[in-house]
Amino acid sequence: MAVVSGAAGATRLIVERAFARFVRVYLTADLRSLAAGRIAMALVLLLDLGKRWVQLGSWYTNAGLVPNHTLLWRPSFDKVFSFFYMASYSHEAVLGFVVCAVAYTTLLLGFRTRLAQVVSLLCVLSLHGRLLLFDNGGDVVLGLLCVWTTFLPTGRFWSVDAVLARRGPPVAPMGGAPPVPAVEAEPRTQVVSLGVLALTFQLAFIYLFNAIHKGGATWRDGSAVHYVLHLDRLVTGFGLWLRAWIPPGLARTLTWSSLGIEWSLPILLLSPVFVSACRRLAILLVIVLHTGFGLCLNLGNFVPAMIVFTPNFIPGQDWETFGRWWSRSPRRAQLARRWAAWSSATIGRAAALLSPGRSIRVTDAGPVARALTRRLPAVREATVALFIVVAANQLLDENNAAHRLIDHHNSPEVAAAVTYLNLFQGWSMFAPDAPTTDLNIVVDAVTVDGRHVDPFSEIATPDTPAPGMTIPVASGPSWLFYGYENHIVGRPEYFQAFQEWILRYPDRTGRDQDRIVSFEVRVVEDDSPPLGERLPRNPRWRLLFKGP
Repeated sequence: MAVVSGAAGATRLIVERAFARFVRVYLTADLRSLAAGRIAMALVLLLDLGKRWVQLGSWYTNAGLVPNHTLLWRPSFDKVFSFFYMASYSHEAVLGFVVCAVAYTTLLLGFRTRLAQVVSLLCVLSLHGRLLLFDNGGDVVLGLLCVWTTFLPTGRFWSVDAVLARRGPPVAPMGGAPPVPAVEAEPRTQVVSLGVLALTFQLAFIYLFNAIHKGGATWRDGSAVHYVLHLDRLVTGFGLWLRAWIPPGLARTLTWSSLGIEWSLPILLLSPVFVSACRRLAILLVIVLHTGFGLCLNLGNFVPAMIVFTPNFIPGQDWETFGRWWSRSPRRAQLARRWAAWSSATIGRAAALLSPGRSIRVTDAGPVARALTRRLPAVREATVALFIVVAANQLLDENNAAHRLIDHHNSPEVAAAVTYLNLFQGWSMFAPDAPTTDLNIVVDAVTVDGRHVDPFSEIATPDTPAPGMTIPVASGPSWLFYGYENHIVGRPEYFQAFQEWILRYPDRTGRDQDRIVSFEVRVVEDDSPPLGERLPRNPRWRLLFKGP
C-alpha cells in the first residue's frame, strides 16, 4: 500500500507540475506587454480609421459603390453586425467615424480601458462588417486581435487608469481639512487568463495553416516571390525596383526563406521550453517577415495588424532588464521621475474635474456590487472559453488542411456567431500557389459631349486615372478597391449598384458635361512572366456589363 500511495503521490506531483508549467507558458502574460500591445493596436486602429475616412464617400454612404440598401437586400454574409447600416448620408457616416475615433483614442490613452475595449471592438465589427465581402486578411487579423484582447487587462500599465489606480481618489478628512492623496501601490506584473491562450494559439495557427496550405508548384520550385512581385496592382515602388533586377536564385531563396519562417513561427510561439528565447526570436521573425511584405506589396492592414500582435509576447524579464538599464543613468532616472510626477498630477486633476463628489472615497460599494465584482472574472473566462470553441469550430470548417483530419462543418448557430464576431479562421494567403495572373477593372464611359472617361479608375487609382486596356503598375489602390475588383467579377447582384454609381459621375465632379450616356465595364487580365523573365504575357480583356 505504501508503494502504491507513493506512486500515486509522485504521479500527482508530476501532473501538478505539468499543469503549473502549462499555465505559466500558455496562460500567463506580462501586464506591461499587454499594455504595449494595447497602445500599438490602438495606433493601428486609428491608422485604419484614417485610411477609411478618406474613402468614406465611396464605401460608407448610399452615394458610394455599395449602398446600405444593396447590402441589406443582397448581404455578403447572412449574419453581419454594423451600426453603419444606419448611415445613408455622409454626415451620418461621419458621426459613426467620430464615435470610432473617440473609442480608439480612449483605448490608446487607457481611460476606462475595459469599456474602451468593448466599444472599440463594436466599432471594428461595424467598420469591417459594413464591407465584409471586400475586406482582406489584415482586417480579419486586426478584428481577431481586438476580440481576444478585449478579455485581457491591457490598462494596468501606461494608462490613465493605471495612474489613477496608483494614486487612488483623494480622501477628505473630517473637519474640512484639505484632501489627502492616497498612497501609491505597486501593481502586480502578471495575469493568468484564457485570453492569453487564445491570443497565443491564434497567432500560431495563422502561420501554421498558411504554411501548410502553401504546397503548390510556385512554392516548391521557389518562384512564388517572383510571381507575387509581378502582381502589378499590388506591387509598391520598392517592389517594382526589386523585381527589375532580382535574379532567379535570389527569388528562390526569398521564397523558401519566407516559407521557412512561416513554418518556424508556430513552433517558436508554442514551444514549452526556452520560452523567453523562442518568443524573442518569434517577435523578430514576425517583424522581419512582414516588413519585407510591406516594402514590396500594398496589403492594406495586413502588415501592421500582424506586427502589433508581437508586443503582447515580450517576456517580462525584458521589461525588468530595460528598467535596470534605464535607471543606471541618473539623467534618465530623473526624467522618468519628473514624467511620472507630472502625469500623475495632470491626470489626477483632470479626473477630479470630471468626477462628481471627487473628494470622497467610496470604501464600501455594497454587497450586490461586491458580489458582481467577484463573479466578473469567472464570467469573463467563461465567455472567452465560448469564443475559443466558436473559433476552433471555424478553424476546422474553413481550412482545407483541417478537413484532411476531420470533415467538420459548422452548425448554423456557430456560423452566425462567426460572422457576427468576425471570427474567421481561413488562412491561405498566396496558397496553394502564388497568383500567376493579374486583373484590373476599367470603365470606358462616354460623356454627353463625346469624351471617354473612367470614373472608377479616377478614384481607385488616381495616379493612373485612365489606364485603358492595361493593368497599371504600382498604382497602389487601397485594399478596399483591390478587394472590390477581385469580388465584383463574380457577384452580378452588385452590378446595379456599380452602374448607378457610374451614372452619378457628374454629381461627384459637379460638371453637367460629365453626364454619362453609355459605358462598358471591362475586366483586363494578363499572365505574369515565368521565373527569369520580365514582361507579362497574353494580355486580354472581356466585357463584364454595360449600360445604361
